[in-house]
Amino acid sequence: MYEQYIKDIENSQEQMETKIEVSEKELEHLRDAQKLIKTKTNLTTEEPQPGDVYQFENVYYVISDVEEYPYEAFVTSPYWELASDRDLIADGEKQRWVIENLVRYIEDDVLNLSVKIDHIPKQDIKIMQDYIHEGKKLPQEKTGLSYIEGEGFYQELFKENERKRTLFLLPDLNYESEFEIDEEVVINLSQYIPELENMLNQRLAAASFDALIVKEYGDITKEDDNFVIYFNEEYSGTLAKVFVDNILIFEGFLPKKLILKSTLEHPQTLAEVLKIELK
Repeated sequence: MYEQYIKDIENSQEQMETKIEVSEKELEHLRDAQKLIKTKTNLTTEEPQPGDVYQFENVYYVISDVEEYPYEAFVTSPYWELASDRDLIADGEKQRWVIENLVRYIEDDVLNLSVKIDHIPKQDIKIMQDYIHEGKKLPQEKTGLSYIEGEGFYQELFKENERKRTLFLLPDLNYESEFEIDEEVVINLSQYIPELENMLNQRLAAASFDALIVKEYGDITKEDDNFVIYFNEEYSGTLAKVFVDNILIFEGFLPKKLILKSTLEHPQTLAEVLKIELK
């Protein structure tokens, strides 16, 4: 089931990125239809209610609370078979869902691009609210199986994948007031690019310098056997992806200090292959 979940997510992403060529005449028809749909939508749009399930791109969420803006929501998924004992399995009006213990906050720009597809009973939303905000237990008959953290169980893999991809589509806007920026994060870079390390070291073996300024984000320096990226204040805590030679090595909120364990000998070698994408 987990393999099918991953395959469906990848196929959905490919479909969203597929480009379709249409004639100018067809474009005119599409524009006319879009205007008509937009007019009708504006007249019939309903305010979100607790329990409303929405789809935004290939992510699902259920509205939890509308008393404050942005609206609180829980990440949800039709793959209820992958639920853990920290998630709630609930039946909507159309199908069964797993309400995950992942809180996100929804603004109008996301809501307007989302499609309402189902509704989950308010009593199930209340159960999940009490669990997340007050620490009350979930009813055992409505949860998935427990798992051992760090052992690669499918529930943990599912949870981590959902956390990462929903964080970039539906950022937790509440982090601005509650989120503490990590002082440092350590990554073993050598496990990702051993062959690239050898190649770059041979090419720049004669270079001699201690630090290199990265204008946009901060600076890279070598401390002992590690490379250290000190991010500028405006970038620390920013949601981002860090790539080295197109390999994703970090995803999340940038720390103040990113430590990279590597056999690379000079900051220049790292700067050539380092790429940071801000969300």
